[in-house]
Amino acid sequence: MGINTRVDLAMAHEVLRQEKLRSLMLSGVTVVDPKTTYVDRMVEVGRDTVLYPNCNLQGRTRIGERCTIEPNTKIADSIIENDVTIRSNSVIAESKIEEGAIIGPFTHLRPLTEVKAKAKIGNFVEVKKSIIGRNSKANHLAYIGDSTVGEKVNIGAGTITCNYDGFEKHQTIIGDGVFVGSNVELVAPVKVGKNASIGAGATITKDVPEGALAISRVKQKNIRGWEKKVRHRREKEKKEKS
Repeated sequence: MGINTRVDLAMAHEVLRQEKLRSLMLSGVTVVDPKTTYVDRMVEVGRDTVLYPNCNLQGRTRIGERCTIEPNTKIADSIIENDVTIRSNSVIAESKIEEGAIIGPFTHLRPLTEVKAKAKIGNFVEVKKSIIGRNSKANHLAYIGDSTVGEKVNIGAGTITCNYDGFEKHQTIIGDGVFVGSNVELVAPVKVGKNASIGAGATITKDVPEGALAISRVKQKNIRGWEKKVRHRREKEKKEKS
């Protein structure tokens, strides 16, 4: 084909795209909707993997066998091993996901992320330049950056690693079996020992010993009659204005 205009270029690209999808389907890959699925020429996809509509697989991505890639997912220059599920609306770049892991929906894996076997990275979780250990999980609303997370770790909702001090990036290390409660801030550099627990709402600035419980929160104080005091003040202010 001659390519002299942007129209010609788009037509040539479409021919190559259809050829790639046809080759994948003949090799045992299920492409639910070829019209909306985009797979670069260098991408490899294993047998019995299912590609749902609006998947975009780019670069030197390699996807194993029996994987499920749900709609609106973008994967670039990444390695996906066998039996991995990538749920809808996930973005993955320059990462490695091991066998049996579950990613998404709405997950962002940034470059140099490694998710070990059977780990779970869920809704609205962003991971950057980190290792997530085998059978660990961060199911929702978390940021994990410049971190090493061990095996069987629970990362609670709203947890973040504070990896940047305004000048340099620092590392967070979380040992095997750690339980991290919701809304925890891990201010790097910091290390959490094996089987430790971190209470919800804690800000961790010092290392947590193995098997310890770390709590960092202000003691709750209940002020009785608060609503009446506020109402009285508002009524007083209203009278003064009138």
